[in-house]
Amino acid sequence: MIRRIVLLVMCILMSACTTPAPQAPLTEIVVGMPYIPNIQFAHFYMAQEKGYFAEAGLRVTFDYNFENDVVQRLATNNGIQFALASADTVLLARAKGLPITAVMATSQEFPIAFIAKATTPLSSPADLVGKKIGIPGRFGASYIGLQALLRAGAIDESQLSISEIGFNQVPLLLNDTVEVISGYANNEPIQLSAAGTPVFVLRVADVAPIASDHLIINTSYGAEQADTVAKFVAALRKGMQSVAEDPAGAYDASLSNIPEADPAKRDVTIEVLRATVAMWQADTSTLGKINPEKWVQTHALLRSINLLTQDMDVPDAYDVSYVSE
Repeated sequence: MIRRIVLLVMCILMSACTTPAPQAPLTEIVVGMPYIPNIQFAHFYMAQEKGYFAEAGLRVTFDYNFENDVVQRLATNNGIQFALASADTVLLARAKGLPITAVMATSQEFPIAFIAKATTPLSSPADLVGKKIGIPGRFGASYIGLQALLRAGAIDESQLSISEIGFNQVPLLLNDTVEVISGYANNEPIQLSAAGTPVFVLRVADVAPIASDHLIINTSYGAEQADTVAKFVAALRKGMQSVAEDPAGAYDASLSNIPEADPAKRDVTIEVLRATVAMWQADTSTLGKINPEKWVQTHALLRSINLLTQDMDVPDAYDVSYVSE
């Protein structure tokens, strides 16, 4: 009996038998994704699967929709805390008074490319002249990318034939309805080549240095929850680094988030992911950094094509403090 009492006292004194302190509850975060579940979001999935979000005290869920919808929801504090949007979308939204701010670049290169069969040489904006070009419509990244190429090449839109073809670019290129299509440099060219159709690819990023996709927040959320924003950004950067180090492993880890993934296309999808990582420029000096000069160029492009009707204070649209090293 005395022995038990002595052991109990020693246990209490050494804190060896105390009940662990309860863990702080995780902060609930919802991210507005501007597309369906896709391998392009592998950095988010890796941050989830590797536990980087949880380590930061965050419980993260993904809500898939369209870019304009998630931006509107974010601006009105309607159920999401973070979202993805291109720099041009951010500037145009802010011009309408929407309080959103970019806090991290999720890609360093504008993703749009223009693609032609190998029988139609395409290496510079001048090669677009006289061609029948298919884009989804006069909106969004494809239209912005086309305008960037025309501006870079001092080409008037009247010098080419633009067809608004929705999202049927690939079949209409294959059946020669159009000669050139818009697409994502990290997707359609790889898919076409894998299917046996060699192509020429004119990447907007090689000609026009405009800003690409960014992680965005409601401006007031940043003022009130700066620590949470910093934790989320740091965890996402770790996710990006993990994908860059092991794209094949990242593909496998992402599958639980992509219900429509086709196992037969694993190799091609991994190549798409490798091309995506290249756009991140995923080294420690650039990963996630916002490039102010590219934002200036994006603003100039939007002004030149009258999508922005007046000058804006561009630095107000982003906050570089979250990725400063």
